[in-house]
Amino acid sequence: AFANDDVIAQFAEEKEKVVDEETEKDVDLTLPGWGAWGGVGVTNKKPQKRIIKKAPPQAPRKDAKLNHVIINTKKNRKLEQHLVKRLPYPYKTSTVFVSEIRQPIGPQWNSVRAFRNMIKPEISTVDGKVIDPIAAPKGFDNVKIKRRKR
Repeated sequence: AFANDDVIAQFAEEKEKVVDEETEKDVDLTLPGWGAWGGVGVTNKKPQKRIIKKAPPQAPRKDAKLNHVIINTKKNRKLEQHLVKRLPYPYKTSTVFVSEIRQPIGPQWNSVRAFRNMIKPEISTVDGKVIDPIAAPKGFDNVKIKRRKR
């Protein structure tokens, strides 16, 4: 964009920083002074033994060989709430469901007529009309309802 910008070097530094943050490091658990005598005139003959917890070996990153890409492998907990766990009722296959979900509904992407048809309710009533509640058929009150376990 600008003559003095070194975008490639900045990206390389940013990627190195992200990789450094995501890799687990060894942890030093030694406590200074523990296991040794202290005070005036006391000399420690042997150095204190260090206790270091080693980081588990990690699998190589997916973007290790790609210099122009940073792949984020962290799980996003907020996004997980919005993911579909089971296929919704009317859909038989996931490909049909995904193809319908990908189609935007807004008026910016569809014609006005198509947008109105997409958001039109299935059942419409006249304002002020009384809607009777659903009644069970005769003899239905004796039948036990089997409920699915979730």
